[in-house]
Amino acid sequence: MGRDEYAYVLEYLPYGLSDSKDRRPSVIILTDSVALLQAALKKDVKVDISKRVYIGENKREEIHHIIGRITPDKLNESGLQTLKVLIHNIVNENEKKYLEIINALGSINVRLHAIELMPGLGKKLTQKLLEERKKKSFDSYKDIDERLQLSSSIVRSIEARILEELENKDKYRIFT
Repeated sequence: MGRDEYAYVLEYLPYGLSDSKDRRPSVIILTDSVALLQAALKKDVKVDISKRVYIGENKREEIHHIIGRITPDKLNESGLQTLKVLIHNIVNENEKKYLEIINALGSINVRLHAIELMPGLGKKLTQKLLEERKKKSFDSYKDIDERLQLSSSIVRSIEARILEELENKDKYRIFT
């Protein structure tokens, strides 16, 4: 997987993070591949929340450099809500990518399948998903929801798993 070229601004920090020695203006951003980062802004630049900014290797307009990865607990309530909305949008806009992941997931070890890591999918639903996947690969979120007869959408499970991975709660990663 290549480097991200763009990210969305979740939060503007005029004096950096409160627990940081570096007090220069920065932002918390979410990349297209759902990495949560803190980035320093160029001098005299201010950016709007939810703005898409360039973070690639070429000349950047707003971002000076990436400071590093952070966890969602560094966000204020507004930033956390923006994060959830953006994750929802990314998951919906990249359905093909996430379906490829679900169609390819395998076992982590003898007792644990990667699909079981997704909230709402225990052993029984994982088994059903694997059986359905053997018959035919899933071609949409709706296809998964219907074939598994899920009470909650698979999209919600994917979004919840992405949030868990951003929080570093689990050593296993599926989507980030």
